[in-house]
Amino acid sequence: MDKPEVLFMALDLLGEGPVYDPRHDELYWVDIKGKRYHRFNLKSEELKTFSVPGQISSIALGKAEKIYATMEHAIYSISRDGTPVTMGTLPLEPEERFNDGKAAPMGYYVAGTMDMNETHPIGSLYSFDGKGFRKIAENMTISNGLAWDEGRRIFYHIDTPRRRVDAYSYTEDMELTHLGIAADISSEEGVPDGMCISEDGTIFVSHWGGGKVSIWDPQTKRKLDEIRFPAKNITCCTFGGKENHRLFVTSASAGPDDSSGGSLYSVDTEFRGGKQFRLNF
Repeated sequence: MDKPEVLFMALDLLGEGPVYDPRHDELYWVDIKGKRYHRFNLKSEELKTFSVPGQISSIALGKAEKIYATMEHAIYSISRDGTPVTMGTLPLEPEERFNDGKAAPMGYYVAGTMDMNETHPIGSLYSFDGKGFRKIAENMTISNGLAWDEGRRIFYHIDTPRRRVDAYSYTEDMELTHLGIAADISSEEGVPDGMCISEDGTIFVSHWGGGKVSIWDPQTKRKLDEIRFPAKNITCCTFGGKENHRLFVTSASAGPDDSSGGSLYSVDTEFRGGKQFRLNF
């Protein structure tokens, strides 16, 4: 495994949700607390940053040139010039907001919510089909990383305080049946945050407070390796690049004494990323 490369140093307050768009060879990611998102063209190395009216927590690619995003209590469509339009709003609790979300294999936007005080299990997981929401799981405190093994029909999900990755079987309507624990993070440094999956079903888990991404075989529940970063709060990761073997990793600032937090990293790996799903709207 190569050493991490810094693409942008200390750019974000709370970097999250990287998504690679192979159509344009571009990487999107968000700065939740900064209320903005970035679009980085890997070929031209041009970075564009767009401000939004709320805490944007995830991005998903859809049809045509539009992207979609979760922002506080709603899902928005966002034109390429950065203009957001509300698609659907949920009546969440005042202390609840959307957190991590991704495009699912069946074309839905699947996104979870969290307690902003990080103490009570008021969060839920929802699917959005472009018209309305459906709750698919509940009793979560910080709904976080998501990944689908489409070949094995397994959905992986993280509720951060539980310090584990849970495995579920899923239907075309994203009805879930719990299969057990795919990775026990309880003895690892930090807590699990965002997650991605490789082509062969290996999962990559970001560690908030642990300064690393851990690599797991969810079938054997065995830890395979880890990648260390200079930033303490590693938030999320995704595969991308022309060969889909480059891991892009976001991070968050741990305070004024943290010179590396909020940086965007990349790592060349021997893995290939899993299929990139798109919304069907």
